[in-house]
Amino acid sequence: MKRGGWVWWLIAAAISLALLPAAAGAQLASTYELWVVDQANADAGGSKLHIFQGRQLEGSTPSGTPEVVDLQAAAMGVGDGPGVRPHLLLFNVRQTHGILAAVASGHVLFIRASDRRVAGSVDVGEQAHGAVPSPDDSIALVANQNGKKVARIRTDYARDIYVHEAAADLDLGALEDAEHPDNAPICPVMFVDGGRKAYVTVRGGGLYVVDTAATPMRVLKDFGKSQVAPAGCGGVVTGNKVYINSGTPSSSDLYVFDGRNDTLLKHIPVTAHGTDAHGLVLTGGGRFLWMTNRGDGDNVVVVDTSRDEIVGRIEGVGAAPDLMDIAPGPLSRTAIGRCEPASTVMCLAPGGSRVFMTLRPSNNLTGGPSASGERAGVSVIQVADGGRSGRPLFFLPVGGSATDTHALAVRLTSPQVAALPRTGAGPALRAASPAGVLGAVAAVVALAGVVGAARRMAGRSRRPA
Repeated sequence: MKRGGWVWWLIAAAISLALLPAAAGAQLASTYELWVVDQANADAGGSKLHIFQGRQLEGSTPSGTPEVVDLQAAAMGVGDGPGVRPHLLLFNVRQTHGILAAVASGHVLFIRASDRRVAGSVDVGEQAHGAVPSPDDSIALVANQNGKKVARIRTDYARDIYVHEAAADLDLGALEDAEHPDNAPICPVMFVDGGRKAYVTVRGGGLYVVDTAATPMRVLKDFGKSQVAPAGCGGVVTGNKVYINSGTPSSSDLYVFDGRNDTLLKHIPVTAHGTDAHGLVLTGGGRFLWMTNRGDGDNVVVVDTSRDEIVGRIEGVGAAPDLMDIAPGPLSRTAIGRCEPASTVMCLAPGGSRVFMTLRPSNNLTGGPSASGERAGVSVIQVADGGRSGRPLFFLPVGGSATDTHALAVRLTSPQVAALPRTGAGPALRAASPAGVLGAVAAVVALAGVVGAARRMAGRSRRPA
């Protein structure tokens, strides 16, 4: 190789490396917010959004007070207006908007994070139990629970235009039979396999795999109550595996599917550890899966995703632990491979060290007696052993005596998100910034200088005396 050519080869290699996903540690500088929703009725002082800054939650005790948004007032006069009982919250992939479904009405609110304003409100029918954004931010799927339908909302976050595509509604009620006795989609739909399809759990037991692009949406595959127990709720994707749980006052179960061909790989009975399984979150960059039991047990079960076995249990987290989310971690979004819901921090910045979980009060408005706890608020858990275990750090009080905390979500305030993949096209890699490229080149040039100096010294040492 021509003298100096190897240096330019290294520089070229550095540019290529810079175009790959960010190295571990790139997300450590990201800041975040924790959004917690009080789903109590507005006339009782509820329907409030409490926003905590990440710096308030970094120590051994919480600091400061949250920003509070009156959702009832904020939604007045916007689109279809305020909803009743804001129940489940997620963010779009770019983290610019919160998507909040109201379980006692059909409303889905789109909350602009930059100014905390409700920028859109869409009523999809009888009851919006949850709404999940697609990986490309083009649509949101809504579980219209008592309407027994899956609805599709076309979303344009840049222009704040949100349209219910009523012709796309999937009527699950029309598909009821002996194996599907009650097709109310009790928990949110979720996207699988790069957004080509969604898994929809239903109240009476069973599961539907749905083509989300068709109009109306259509069923690709179904499972009956003899395969998936009633009251299916949480769901996450890591790699090629889809995890779906089911929780009733007397049982807890976890199911593992292959997202590529929609086969049921494994059923993991969890009732021996607790009942009424609800929230799910990935820890350790997808190495472990945490699941809450909000009925008997009041604990968190830990599953090793490489073996799909229960490997631990976290006790003392508080009464009726419900939904969970995680603070941003040091890994890049591609370190975890395929991950859904794609807009969650566990997928965008995996490997976080603190998990936040809502606790239910004794006057809980949803979930029945098994979801009745002691006090409303958030339990903060320190992640340990690479995600395999955790220990409670502190309790974060929220609201007043009538408050019922159910929904929460972590928002990245400085996300690194590239051009998003079209739904159905699979995950996209994050593009490198010019600064990242130049930084990599500078580092290699410096290294090349050191190596070159060493070669010159070695050359002089080989000369005859």
